[in-house]
Amino acid sequence: MHLKADLHLHSTHSDGLDPVERVLEAAVDRGLQVISITDHNTFKGSLTASRIVKDKGLDLVLVYGNEVRANYLGKLVDVLVLCPEHPGEGWPRDALRLYDWADKKGCLYVPAHPFDERRYGCGEALYDLDLHAIEVWNARAPKTLNEEALKAAKILNKPGIANSDAHEAEQVGIAHSVIEAEPDPQAVLEAIAKGRVSIVKGNVSTVGYLKYVKRKLLSKRRRY
Repeated sequence: MHLKADLHLHSTHSDGLDPVERVLEAAVDRGLQVISITDHNTFKGSLTASRIVKDKGLDLVLVYGNEVRANYLGKLVDVLVLCPEHPGEGWPRDALRLYDWADKKGCLYVPAHPFDERRYGCGEALYDLDLHAIEVWNARAPKTLNEEALKAAKILNKPGIANSDAHEAEQVGIAHSVIEAEPDPQAVLEAIAKGRVSIVKGNVSTVGYLKYVKRKLLSKRRRY
């Protein structure tokens, strides 16, 4: 089967603007079959998504995810940790030890928006890290930086995935991957690791980004 997947999504469990339920509704509306809620430094978004998918009987394959802000030689870098099931707590914040932890748990270690260093991309450190795959297209990153990630994946001979990095439901699925796998979390991750994945490019439009910024500013004002 060819499954449409967005494996980098945020909810109100971190810095997303919409609750998990709304993100899942958007995923279904956009025809996604595989998703991961990858809130920053927590699996809570994925745990909430798991309950909702089961309770509502949604036709979605859920990959547990966490966008970990790890330390690599004094530099903070964002890494997607994608797991077939909840791996438990206690993941290391050191980027090198995090790979070992993820690998032992059967999770994929995927540097996020690697050349967008304004958003904690790992930059040239990508060439030094152990990794399972690379986020080669991020809908919120500049095209030129995504193209750098695509080149790096070819040089390193590593699989590449594309994601929306949606911080609101409206952005879900703008960029995504198509994975050749059975509809099962373990099968999906194994397929990515083996390179049975293609990418569908897309970017958040200027209008869409400005709408997002406006919503974000309004949400901050409501807190005070």
